Amino acid sequence: MSKPLPPYSGNNPTCIKCAHTGAATRHRAAGEHGSDDLATYGPSDKGERLERECDRCDYVWDEALNPPA
Repeated sequence: MSKPLPPYSGNNPTCIKCAHTGAATRHRAAGEHGSDDLATYGPSDKGERLERECDRCDYVWDEALNPPA
């Protein structure tokens, strides 16, 4: 199993690589490969998550789902 994900960072996340504010968000189902995964065969070991992609540098990172209030 993969390591714990960082918490959901809100609607305007800051990229951890270039410090730009703003990123696209995609839901990824458990076992689904992400945009930055090189493996193309078999299920991913990643669980359900939000995939973030920086609007400026295209860096991709995963975050935990946002629990309902």
